[in-house]
Amino acid sequence: MVYRPTVRYPDIYKNYVDDLFKATRLDRNQIIRLALFTAAHSSEFNDILKKHKIDDVTLPRPEWGRDEERAWMDQNYIKKKPEPAPIRVINKGGITIRLG
Repeated sequence: MVYRPTVRYPDIYKNYVDDLFKATRLDRNQIIRLALFTAAHSSEFNDILKKHKIDDVTLPRPEWGRDEERAWMDQNYIKKKPEPAPIRVINKGGITIRLG
């Protein structure tokens, strides 16, 4: 599923995004996604959020890591869930485990 919000911001932001669009190979949507992607891991962003957060409500953590570039480049990015680690049982004697 793709979320398509309408973003309203002053011309100073529009001009900046347009200038970035002209200076890079990124489209405007990628630029906005990149800003949100990096903001979530930014101490400055999180410090400002903390000033405005509701008491007794924990701020969410991003579901993506800093190294997941596809999260902002690809509008249809789906994070793959890691495979659970296999359970290893080492019998060193004395205990018998029966499954099933």
